[in-house]
Amino acid sequence: MSENVRKSPMKITNQEKALNALLESASITDAAIKCGLNEKTVRRYLADAEFQTEFRAARRSVFEQNIVRLQSLHAGAISTLERNLNCENPSVETRCAQIVLESTRRDFEIFDVLHRLEVLEDEHQRQNQENGESNNFRRS
Repeated sequence: MSENVRKSPMKITNQEKALNALLESASITDAAIKCGLNEKTVRRYLADAEFQTEFRAARRSVFEQNIVRLQSLHAGAISTLERNLNCENPSVETRCAQIVLESTRRDFEIFDVLHRLEVLEDEHQRQNQENGESNNFRRS
């Protein structure tokens, strides 16, 4: 059972089984087989707004955990790229250079967008303060 759904030792419901299976499966059909439920039942759960909310929250939690795992590998991956940039194998060196350049470009674009968003949030906050309104828009 996924830690994202239930941490209680209580009996697991069919919806919880379906939710866990959906998190671990590539398709609804695979999830239904994995949790031992009819595919129509799993699809009915997915049509339920409350289940969708729980599923999105669980999926986001799994995604965030995976990001943390990837971040822990970042330094080693950069070291590998650095090492292979000078490995005297032209195809490997070229691919490493391409990865570095693409990553740098993408990161620059992300930082640029974040900076623009920050400027817009600051401007929005300033306008709200001038108008005497409370600002719940920006998160700390």
